[in-house]
Amino acid sequence: MRKSAIAMLALFTTTSSFGGDASGKFKADGQPPIQPKFAAAYEVRDPRDAHKRAIEVILSEKAIDAAAAVEDLEPHTQVINQDVLDDTNYILLWVRPDGDVSMNATYSATMTQFVDASSLGHMVAELTKNTPDEIAGRVGTARKDYSGDLKFSTKVTRRAPGTKLANNGGPAGKAFLALIAAVDKKDWDGIRKHITPSTQERFDGLDDAIQTLGFWIPKKKVKVVAGEQRGDEVVLDVEGEIFEGQQALYLIRMVKSGSEWQFDRATKAGLID
Repeated sequence: MRKSAIAMLALFTTTSSFGGDASGKFKADGQPPIQPKFAAAYEVRDPRDAHKRAIEVILSEKAIDAAAAVEDLEPHTQVINQDVLDDTNYILLWVRPDGDVSMNATYSATMTQFVDASSLGHMVAELTKNTPDEIAGRVGTARKDYSGDLKFSTKVTRRAPGTKLANNGGPAGKAFLALIAAVDKKDWDGIRKHITPSTQERFDGLDDAIQTLGFWIPKKKVKVVAGEQRGDEVVLDVEGEIFEGQQALYLIRMVKSGSEWQFDRATKAGLID
């Protein structure tokens, strides 16, 4: 699985997922130039602060499927693992509401990456549009080992908005905390009650479930801080300790089965203070 150097279709999207345009060139020593033709954008958690959101823009030599990305719990990971990028070089931009921009240029064959940011003073970002629905502008950078001059314009692909839940996540949040309690007690029946059948199939008994869930979800200082519901799916924002003294934000997908909410999937959105 490819990973970004920066830590970093059940519903219809509200914004068209047709890609936008990109042009220009990124050049690095010892590498062929990246000359993107396509641009796409979608909302992600800000790699610098998982409580905040940013617009991730991908400039690529082949078009990606932004509609598939926004249906995933982690759009960034879904995009960089799309088959079309297996042999395609690309550039990722993280655009924040205040106009701050980070960049990661990636060569797929070797996963060689070049990172820059407008806040460092090396890169200039000129945004002609920076709204929730559209991103456009130019990014220029010149370093000893690489340089680039890139233009882009694209709509922001989004899922249909869901219903905001109480900060405790309502019944879905309660069910997730019940799962945490069952894991803590090593209660196999309780664990199975609060996970989907497809998730349960991934575990080879109680010990494997406890170990695997320990990688997926927090075990200490767990707190549900937000939730959003779309039909029979809820995504929870959950704070918890990723290791001693360090909190992280997790995104937890819960799905409804009959009258019960069950855990389906989780991802770490990033570290938090």
